[in-house]
Amino acid sequence: MAVLKPFPHWEALTRNTRLTFERSAELPFIREFYLAGGTGLALHFGHRYSVDLDFFSTDYEVDDNVRQAVKNHFAEQTLIVKSDTNDTFVCEWRGVGLSFFRLQPFPLVLPTTEVEGIRLASVEDIGAMKLAAVIGRATRKDFVDLYFILKQAPIARLYEIAAQKYAKVRDFAMNSRRGLGYTLDAEETPMPRMIKRVKWETIREFLEQQAYEATRQEVERLWR
Repeated sequence: MAVLKPFPHWEALTRNTRLTFERSAELPFIREFYLAGGTGLALHFGHRYSVDLDFFSTDYEVDDNVRQAVKNHFAEQTLIVKSDTNDTFVCEWRGVGLSFFRLQPFPLVLPTTEVEGIRLASVEDIGAMKLAAVIGRATRKDFVDLYFILKQAPIARLYEIAAQKYAKVRDFAMNSRRGLGYTLDAEETPMPRMIKRVKWETIREFLEQQAYEATRQEVERLWR
């Protein structure tokens, strides 16, 4: 998929997020992780403002060495630890969420793009992760992101990537199609600050149609 020029879209990041991005690039282990989530997508598309940095790995452990390296590197200003569990380290620095996750056994499917020392996940990989998000309690941000992704990539392509990433997740396609067309719970969460303006009603109707189209394609495939 072609990225939207100019790339990367630094205008989508707050000043403190950009600073945290630059500081994160200096971490000794950072090339073992890739940036995804809303900020990763905002760097691709520049569609909305995003604050938090979510880093993921498949094989590299989020262990005590990672935790201590982060604490030492960001020590000049208070680092607030939000969650510290097995293979998960979530903290906050200068009001910016900074998270490290080990997503095993969910591999990165497509190559990353390097941005100033940070590996940035592809739009399709981020899209597959957003499909996983709508299975649970998704927010408006997740649906907004999927709207912009699916304006650029056919939904069949997203499910092709998701089938590889979430091959071990039972009924992933069925449950994510259902979640894609259900936005009621998300409407309890705030709309993100947009750069590219779009109405929530437009997003909801578009994604309902995409869910219908994905279901239709699956039925046709089963009847071949």
